[in-house]
Amino acid sequence: MKMTLFPKVGLRSQSAFTLIEMLVVLIIVAMVVTVVMQGFGYSLGLYQRVVKNQASAYQQAFAYRWFASTLQSQVAMRPKDLGLEGNQDQLSTYTYNALLENSGVKTRIAWELNIKGGNLVLGYREGAQHFIVNTWAGAKGQFQYLDLEKKWRDRWLSSKGEPMALPSAIRLQVRQGDKLLNFVVATETRLRAIITADEKMYGRE
Repeated sequence: MKMTLFPKVGLRSQSAFTLIEMLVVLIIVAMVVTVVMQGFGYSLGLYQRVVKNQASAYQQAFAYRWFASTLQSQVAMRPKDLGLEGNQDQLSTYTYNALLENSGVKTRIAWELNIKGGNLVLGYREGAQHFIVNTWAGAKGQFQYLDLEKKWRDRWLSSKGEPMALPSAIRLQVRQGDKLLNFVVATETRLRAIITADEKMYGRE
C-alpha cells in the first residue's frame, strides 16, 4: 500500500477583473469625483456670495450711520441763514454733527444722489470736500421729507421770511430690482428755530 506524504491539493483558479468591471469602477469613481467637485464649487460660490453680501451690508450700515448722524442734529432756519433745502436728488442743511468738522460746530453739508454708469451713487459734500459714501448697482433712489402732517413730500424749501420748521424725518428710498430699501432718519433737534441762551452764548445762532 502506497502512502503519499503530501496529499494533492486542488488548485483554485484566481480570476482577475474583467474589462467591464474595470469600466464600471472607473465610471463610479468619475461620478463620485464629479459630485465632490460640484459640491466644492457650489460651496466656494456660496462663500463668495456671502462675503460679498456681508461687505455690502457693512457698507450700507456705515452709510446709514453717517447719513443719520448728520441729519439727526440739524439746525432749524435762523434769521441769518437758511435751513434745510432739498428735493428728490439732493439736500443741504446745517448740522452740529458734520462728518469732517468737529462735533458741535454748525456746518453746512449736502447729500446727493447721482446715476453713474447705471449705478446709484450716494455722495456727501462738506465745504470743498466731496466723497462717495455708497453705491447701489442698477438702482434708483430719492430723498423724501415728512412734514408736520405726517405726509411725505418730494421737496423741502426754506425762505428768509417766517422761520420754517424742519421735517419730522428724512428718508432715503432706494429701489434695486424688486427690493425696496428705506433709510429713515428722525429729526432729534428742535423742529423750529427757537434760539436759546446757550446758543447765543456759544455763537450757535
